[in-house]
Amino acid sequence: MASQRSLLLLPFLVIVLFCCKAEPLNVNGLVSNLGLTGDPAKTVSSIAAQATNVKVSPVQRATLACKVSKVVFTSVSTAGGSTVPQYLDHSSQQYINRTEINWSSSCWKESQCILSPPSAQGISQAMLIVNFFGSKFATRSGGHSTNVGFANVDDYGALIDVVNLNQITHNQKTISIGSGQRWGQVYDYLNNTGVIAIGGRSPEVGVGGLMLGGGMPYFSSLYGIVSDGAQEYEIVLANSSIVRANPQQNTDLFKALKGGGSNFGIVTKFSVDAIPSTPFWFEARTYNPKQTVELFQALVKYQAAAENDIHANLVFSIGNGATLVGFVYAKPVVRPPVYSPFYNIPFNMSFINSTIDSPQALVKAFSSVGGTVVARYNTCSATLKPDLNSYEQSYANWVAISTKAAKDFGAIMTYGVQPFTSTAAKHGDLKGGNALGLDKVSQSCKSHLQSQFVLSFSLMIILDTGFAGTVQWNSSTDDATAQQTLLSVCNAVRDAATANAASLSFLFMNDANYAQDVLGSYGAVSKAQLKAVARKYDPQGLFQSQQNNGFLLTKSS
Repeated sequence: MASQRSLLLLPFLVIVLFCCKAEPLNVNGLVSNLGLTGDPAKTVSSIAAQATNVKVSPVQRATLACKVSKVVFTSVSTAGGSTVPQYLDHSSQQYINRTEINWSSSCWKESQCILSPPSAQGISQAMLIVNFFGSKFATRSGGHSTNVGFANVDDYGALIDVVNLNQITHNQKTISIGSGQRWGQVYDYLNNTGVIAIGGRSPEVGVGGLMLGGGMPYFSSLYGIVSDGAQEYEIVLANSSIVRANPQQNTDLFKALKGGGSNFGIVTKFSVDAIPSTPFWFEARTYNPKQTVELFQALVKYQAAAENDIHANLVFSIGNGATLVGFVYAKPVVRPPVYSPFYNIPFNMSFINSTIDSPQALVKAFSSVGGTVVARYNTCSATLKPDLNSYEQSYANWVAISTKAAKDFGAIMTYGVQPFTSTAAKHGDLKGGNALGLDKVSQSCKSHLQSQFVLSFSLMIILDTGFAGTVQWNSSTDDATAQQTLLSVCNAVRDAATANAASLSFLFMNDANYAQDVLGSYGAVSKAQLKAVARKYDPQGLFQSQQNNGFLLTKSS
């Protein structure tokens, strides 16, 4: 009942807080703004009074924040069929299950509590609580980030899990998606509706993280990055106010959220373009590693041809045992000429037969490439112009590094390339701008995905789970070695591209490693704009100081 009362009072709270600079709340102010009365109010007052002790440690602050949250978030959400409780801690039956949702087992951190409100108003309450106690927090959508601490936090913080923000609605122009959804569920919902959202290529990827990082879809030449399709964001700011950002309201925030990451607030709902869903063609083949040089030659020719064919998209991922090349064409045309450089290269087998089908069928077909083996993962990103010498030289280094890593600690590595055309880069400007600062030149964005010491390298995460398979690693003792190995491959790509005058500074946030300066790679102008937006909407710097980790502006050099 206390939670219901708080939801009724929060609209007033939103108006009051957004009109002025947020000030620290006293105990009575916290209770009042949470909408509590009676015994819940007395309980929270007693807990909150303990935070006035200046010697309260970070872990104690998190403990107090969780005690208050347990009073506020008392029910099990049934929104969208979910049965995830709004509050979990170590004593809860589902706590371990929800802790181990993250894709990489290295990100299975045990927070003091997990908060899963079913509405923007509930997220607003959570922000009130962590703000009052000065507690660390992390936010999780799908948990697909491989960076430790980004969508997870230890016992010195609370995890805000947006899993219960899972509603989806649509019409013929707009699809509204709760930030707790995963792209596979979105595609399933939209099946047979006549429209589709431009989103992630792996069904397990969360909507929130992909959108805030920019997101690489199929058909970027047609539609740009995923966030270029955003029409509006509903977001909870640091002062707990709920605002909308779109081309008419809070336009600076609207642009910053398209690739600017988690620096500005917690997005609770994304409204995106509804695209007519039409059949298209796709096929995937596997090749012998001995054909890699020939495949690189075909890749360069394809990238030149794709500059003049906006319907073309390519999956290109090399493993130690095989190379996967996938052709994905946005028209129902079998084997169009843009892929002709590949057609005459002998291949081992058809991994996906030539098919004309729906977007949902495409995602499901490529999801079978990877497995679901529990593993430790990490990623890093590099970007360069299409260049045969850079591909060949960096690949030679990758072979040496991956062979040694397999021998030393059982790593499985893949090397992939995701072409990104100059046309794709221009969509951001046409849709109101984004934060990425992309050069309007044809690019290859490389992200190296290391799995479990499964070092999988795949460019811009085409196949997030690793089509070559994964190896489960039961010990964290090789974490540092894996990180060094991972970065050595990204450095090899960068060095080869620099030597051949093909290097580009941009780093793709969704694939980048925590040691990389993503926001700095956007350029000085873009980063300055992002800092200005952060100061305006979070003047206290809560998302820079209390957020556990992320590609934060304060970390960017």
